[in-house]
Amino acid sequence: MDAVTRLSVVMPAFNEADSIEQLVLDLERDVVALHRNVEVIVVDDCSTDETLALLLGLARARSWLRVVAAERNAGHGPSVVRAVDLAGGEWIFQLDSDRQFVVSEFSRLWARRDEADLVLGVRVRRKDPLHRLVLSRTVQVAVSVLTGRRLSDANVPFRLFRSDVWADLRPLIPTEALAPSILTAVGAAVRGWRVAEVPVSHLPRPAGTASLRRIRLLRFSLRGLVELAAFRLALARAHARTDEPAVMPFENH
Repeated sequence: MDAVTRLSVVMPAFNEADSIEQLVLDLERDVVALHRNVEVIVVDDCSTDETLALLLGLARARSWLRVVAAERNAGHGPSVVRAVDLAGGEWIFQLDSDRQFVVSEFSRLWARRDEADLVLGVRVRRKDPLHRLVLSRTVQVAVSVLTGRRLSDANVPFRLFRSDVWADLRPLIPTEALAPSILTAVGAAVRGWRVAEVPVSHLPRPAGTASLRRIRLLRFSLRGLVELAAFRLALARAHARTDEPAVMPFENH
């Protein structure tokens, strides 16, 4: 691998022993083998199954795979933040480790990188239970109100963005953020980064269960909405403190 990393693939992992090996193999075939200067960073959030052991075994034969074992179980959001913070690439491809996305469809996002700073995959036919679909609709409405534009899937864990976008927004994103993906999408839209949306496939979970179930998910969602409102206020305050334009220095924003 050359000294300069062009693409960082980042993902959190928690108790995905049934699928994590196949996901790494998918990334190896559909991303690493097709692009130069790629690193893959996986943050294991204190899995209680064999996820970490499998990842460490895979990493021994793959110099491009970096496995980080969390010291404590922090949750999905903080694991995402940590993984992105560790990324050294010009571009960052973020996905979840539950294999509900088709890795080869990364090419759809990559093809749009010349016209966008953040490319969001949009789950056109989601394979999730009803309560999660309702939550996603609520997020969509909240994000639209806060940004003044429609973002179809602001929380999608299948996205490509410039590292400059993260550097711009990171000072306002808490390390323990519950939903950094939503904050990144909102921040990018508000601060004038170019945002594109690409339809992608969404699959049923091949194994395991989602870590957040109904009542807990509701409590999590309410906290997330409070976090989102606070973040939007922080964006407004940051803009008010500077004379610089919110739009970043890229053409055609």
